[in-house]
Amino acid sequence: MTDLMEEATLAADLGAALALGVILPSSNRVVERATEARLVGLPAAACYARVPYGAMLKGESYDESVFLAAADLLAEAGVAALCWNATRGAALGFAPDEHLCAAVTRRTGLPMVTTALAARERIRRAGHRRLGLVVQGGPDEADLVRARFARAGIAIGSAAALGITENRLAAAVTPSRLALAAREAATGAGAVLIWSTNLPGWRLPPALDGVPLLDATTIGTEALLDAAGLPGA
Repeated sequence: MTDLMEEATLAADLGAALALGVILPSSNRVVERATEARLVGLPAAACYARVPYGAMLKGESYDESVFLAAADLLAEAGVAALCWNATRGAALGFAPDEHLCAAVTRRTGLPMVTTALAARERIRRAGHRRLGLVVQGGPDEADLVRARFARAGIAIGSAAALGITENRLAAAVTPSRLALAAREAATGAGAVLIWSTNLPGWRLPPALDGVPLLDATTIGTEALLDAAGLPGA
């Protein structure tokens, strides 16, 4: 009887929860865990869809058909809003994310956010004059991300590049190693941006040595909550 009552309570809770749609890369091992951790205690439940990591691009833009298919499936779950929780958009220059959001909204009628666009907005709003940066790839990736953010009016100073070339392996970085990288990038920075949704930034404290940490995955999730009508949750 107790088990049946617990199942009934769980079903009622899920039925009352606001559904959120999350799209993530196929090789990502972090987004779901970070999202579930952020949603603890909130009247919201996440639904997930993956897109192929190696087949989501067409040149310097997205293959929108891949994302539209994922969005269609999530829409069938009755989600209130959608998020592309990945950092690719910054490396592409942000405009592809803007076009993707518009295409998905036209198709589904649902608001769409992305981690890259949310980070750009949040950093501007916070007024950080200079950021530190942590990327999972090499120095070339750090330089590209720095240049893209600079074009958006956001200055990045020191950067720590972890040198990981296979996306799924970024999830194996330990919090202690990530914290060391964040401290390396913090020199002269008002905040440090952990720029990969496959790095476990959500496991670190909100600040290290007094320097705020901005975790990409959490930024995407909080933008999704805002788009779904739960601002500041």
